[in-house]
Amino acid sequence: MRISTVQLITSRNKEENLRKIQQYIEKAKDTNSELVVFPEASMFFSPPDESPEILYEKAEDLEGPWITEVKKSAKENGINVILGIYERSNNKKVYLTAVFIDKTGDLKYAYRKTHLYDAFSFMESERIEPGKEYYSPINIDGLKAGILLCYELRFPEISRTYALKGVDLLIVPAAWVKGYLKEDHLLTLAKARALENTSYLVLSAQIGNIFTGYSMVIDPLGVPISRATEKEGIITSEIDKERIKEVRDTLPVLYQRREDLYFR
Repeated sequence: MRISTVQLITSRNKEENLRKIQQYIEKAKDTNSELVVFPEASMFFSPPDESPEILYEKAEDLEGPWITEVKKSAKENGINVILGIYERSNNKKVYLTAVFIDKTGDLKYAYRKTHLYDAFSFMESERIEPGKEYYSPINIDGLKAGILLCYELRFPEISRTYALKGVDLLIVPAAWVKGYLKEDHLLTLAKARALENTSYLVLSAQIGNIFTGYSMVIDPLGVPISRATEKEGIITSEIDKERIKEVRDTLPVLYQRREDLYFR
């Protein structure tokens, strides 16, 4: 599978971001990609000091006009799309949601971030509602994938849960906040999640504003095979199922687990 990964600068203007996303969908189609992945919260940039009320007002439901336009672009270009949005919840907060829209324009799956970024003096939970869904794999043209969002890279249980459900590809829309050693953390965690689960990992990150960037694709042995620069842009990589089999034959960690000794 050929996958395009977009590193995006978002503005506070939803329509401006939508036009940019539509352009990148077209660019991904031109590379013959079957899937294009966008960052967490691609809908718009919400500064940390923006009130929960304003954030809720700007967010949309899954059937809202903004997502409807993205669905049209996916269908027109015949490409699968994963991107992060702000989705309204029922209690006047919002979810950080990643949606999977297939190449026919159907919204097939929505994953709501379960572990919120309350760390390094940041309090995501003041404005964000945590999701409660189980970690369900999705099927993208015959490739089994699992979605996790940004800060959730720090929780190996999520990626391992997906791996034990047969996932070969971890997809991580991210908006990784800048800070001391934060780029090192991101690279280390992404490589570890890929290596320990012998899975490919695709990370699409926001850049600009308060974010680090560092979008990348990592192979099942934890080796980065492509990386974005310090600018906005798109990278394209091949996901090879034979490579996954080869690595798992050589490094069969998923089959060597001693569940009889864990959690005692």
